[in-house]
Amino acid sequence: MKENFTYEKLTPMLKHYVDVKDNFKDSLLLYRVGDFYESFFDDAIITSKVIGLTLTGKECGHDKKAPMCGVPHHVIDNYVNKLVKKGYKVALCDQVEDPRKAKGLVKRAITRVVTPGTVTDMESLDTRENNYLLSIFQNNYGLGISYCDISTGALYTIEIKGSNDLIAKQAIDQIEKINPSEIIINNDLKLTEIKKYLNINNDIFINYIEDDREYDKRIKTIIEYLGDENLEKVSDKRLSLVSLANLLDYIYKFYDAKLNHINNIEVLEISNYLELEANTRKNLELHRNLNNNSKEDTVLKILDQADTVMGSRIINEWLERPLIDIEKINRRLDIVDYFKDNTIDSQNVSNYLSDVYDLERLLGKISYKRANARDFISLKNSLKNMPDLKKYLSDINDSNIKNLGLNLPEMDELYELLDKAIVDDPPISITDGGIIKENFNDNLDKLKSDSKNALEKLTNYEIQERETTGIKNYKIVYNKNNGYSIEITKSNLDKVPNSYIRKQTLKNQERYTTETLENLSNLIIGGKDKVNDLEYEIFNDIRNQILDQTLKLQSLAKMIANIDALNTLSQVALTNNYVRPIINNENMINIKNGRHPVIEKKLNENEFIANDTNIGEDDNIIQIITGPNMAGKSTYMRQMAIIIIMAQMGSFVPASYAEIGICDKVFTRIGASDNISKGESTFMLEMNEVSNILKNATNNSFVILDEVGRGTSSDDGLSIAMALVDYISKKKKFKTVFATHFHELTILEDELNNVKNLKIEILKENNNLVFLRKIKEGRSSRSYGIDVAKLSGLPEEITDNAQKFMNNLNSEDGINLNKDSDIKSTIYEINEDKYKNLKSEANNININELTPIEAINKLNKLIESIGEL
Repeated sequence: MKENFTYEKLTPMLKHYVDVKDNFKDSLLLYRVGDFYESFFDDAIITSKVIGLTLTGKECGHDKKAPMCGVPHHVIDNYVNKLVKKGYKVALCDQVEDPRKAKGLVKRAITRVVTPGTVTDMESLDTRENNYLLSIFQNNYGLGISYCDISTGALYTIEIKGSNDLIAKQAIDQIEKINPSEIIINNDLKLTEIKKYLNINNDIFINYIEDDREYDKRIKTIIEYLGDENLEKVSDKRLSLVSLANLLDYIYKFYDAKLNHINNIEVLEISNYLELEANTRKNLELHRNLNNNSKEDTVLKILDQADTVMGSRIINEWLERPLIDIEKINRRLDIVDYFKDNTIDSQNVSNYLSDVYDLERLLGKISYKRANARDFISLKNSLKNMPDLKKYLSDINDSNIKNLGLNLPEMDELYELLDKAIVDDPPISITDGGIIKENFNDNLDKLKSDSKNALEKLTNYEIQERETTGIKNYKIVYNKNNGYSIEITKSNLDKVPNSYIRKQTLKNQERYTTETLENLSNLIIGGKDKVNDLEYEIFNDIRNQILDQTLKLQSLAKMIANIDALNTLSQVALTNNYVRPIINNENMINIKNGRHPVIEKKLNENEFIANDTNIGEDDNIIQIITGPNMAGKSTYMRQMAIIIIMAQMGSFVPASYAEIGICDKVFTRIGASDNISKGESTFMLEMNEVSNILKNATNNSFVILDEVGRGTSSDDGLSIAMALVDYISKKKKFKTVFATHFHELTILEDELNNVKNLKIEILKENNNLVFLRKIKEGRSSRSYGIDVAKLSGLPEEITDNAQKFMNNLNSEDGINLNKDSDIKSTIYEINEDKYKNLKSEANNININELTPIEAINKLNKLIESIGEL
């Protein structure tokens, strides 16, 4: 911009635009001009491209126009959020004085800076998920995390202490769990693992800040915005306190007034919940599937059938943080149990909740003073059924349900206020009138009456003048810029009375005014302005009355969310034939006919094969599962972990019987892939994950290990796997399910007193492999890899030759690739010279150094060469 436009020559308004922009160089600046927000120069070019708007120009004091792009003020949130989703920070510069009263340039100032974590527009947010802004503070003593959804007011803090490795690991797990859209972090953060994580996950918007304020100033920040009571909650948690103060500073940086809906800090203790690491949540596909990272085919998708978006967010939260307190779990299960057994009550509750909007975000919008009258109608409609719901629940003969009804806050007065005050179908604008009902305010009714009388007088005046002048097409028109005018076509100009005053000349007509018209115009326009001003004043008063009820409304929203979530879990349990789990401290898992909640929904009825689980007794802590690939080992292991998680979140589970000893942590070591960004191979990543499990799992943990040791040579891998099972058996003794193709591991059942062997049942008929997907005690003697390869559609010549190699491997002599006959038996009709080359290549293979898989790979390469002959 500076290269093409000289500052001194710019118009006063554009000079101010440039001055403001200089202070917000990292943001796209949208500048309020009348009914539009405009961007200019480079920002205009970017804005027009990103959101697909026409790029125009504005006179700016130079020979050429300044690039300009604008959007209507009443839809600004939609466009701002499109820019934010594309990774831009957006600053809004508003008119902070009435343009009608301004002398010279209208005063403007930055009122909002919108980033991914500060979006409040309900239409742009995922209604069923929170949108968190997260703050991290770390020093030599540990790390504090505070996070807030400013659209709902939800505010939490966590403090993490321990070794640097533990702090980094738990911090990353919490970030994954919270899934923030934006993070505030102190510049001097020392933990490189967190920095690496943030660099890899570059879809998270990061703000690095200087953090050198005195501790007392941080305390004042919390007192100012949250009060003494909330300060007391974090007074002994200095790390949380600092991260919280930084978070509040960021939220209030461009907002002076106190936000009523952000009023309570909830202090979380990691140890109060079932710990689920990021890898565990990912591998079990709790919230996102491994295929395309969507919610489809996830546990959350199965469970979240809520009637309200608030209920959805609670279910999501419970799945993120399952409980370990038996009493709290059973309290949830009791309510789910009642609704499951009383389907009429359950359906009636759903009916009462069906008209409830997102109360939390409505309240947030009102608190931010960005709500319009339509939002008030949504609030009113949400409150309409609450008295009936309260009475219905209170009359139920069950103490838990009755208490839900008795504790439901009464909002009758607020409902009546909104019902009497706001028209049923109000306009979007809150400053142009038309939002307040008649008979609500006497002064408003009088102003409207006076304005109506003035309009009637204007109509009568138009009829009178038409008859007096004899001009048949005589008409009085209104224009926003020129007010009321008498419009006369040029063919009738000779009939215009001398008392008429010419206002404007148009192509085919002239516009006039008269003293009488001016008086009537002043009455009408002045009256309309007074009506609009008074309606806006009444609207603000109603808004303040709503905000006075913030705590009650938040309590109501939380109660509705919990009722909805528990009722939903009952309906999911009934629909999917789930059973109530028995929760105890026995440290054993006993499941009859357990099922995978997601996979069973993808199959036809009765196609899913259910399996029993029994693990945790002194002689049954480690279970080694052998059997073919694709036979169901992975599904079986995952469903065990999912059933534990569902039970501890307070849900019924997919089984015919389930007894769950409380687990403190669930770990999974499943799958393998290189992490190139960290410089880690598949095997190194696997070993790191196993090491982490061994460091952090306790006797009350549940661990899934899938194919540990397969990322290296057979001898190394088998040795590591055996040593690992031996270590867990003797030192750690946490419940472990280990799936493996190292069949040698099964001998450990005879060597260790707490290891059991399980296998997947298969049936081989007519040389075809049939997976029965049934788990039973025992050990498999082989993995049937070649049979599985046949099922995959691999060419027969490969699988046939692989079988020959397998037969030779299992023979006493083994394979000797130096013998011509061994090679020639797999080759036919080849050119003699090329055959000699293949022979030479085969002679260089030392079969004694190959694993079976490596031997097959070598064979495949030879077969490819043969195919080229």
